[in-house]
Amino acid sequence: MDAIEINYRLRRLGKTQTQIAKDLGVRGGVVSNVIHDRATAHAVAQHIACLLEMRVEDVWPNRYVFKPRSSKSRAPMPSEPTSHEEDHMV
Repeated sequence: MDAIEINYRLRRLGKTQTQIAKDLGVRGGVVSNVIHDRATAHAVAQHIACLLEMRVEDVWPNRYVFKPRSSKSRAPMPSEPTSHEEDHMV
């Protein structure tokens, strides 16, 4: 769905970007940037999707995609003491 269609559907519901911004306590530019795919503000996107009775992933299919974190960021936890640690556990 492109920005023109999103704005059209919001207008048909009687909602403007300014009203949405006021409802959410953000600047109007934030709402515009989310609609035009220039920024990611999940709370704003979620609100717009709810107004359109859609899921965020359906309105912006390439933007809000679950990306699991890689396992490289965590060091493995040892399950048993190493031989060096066993020497000191007497």
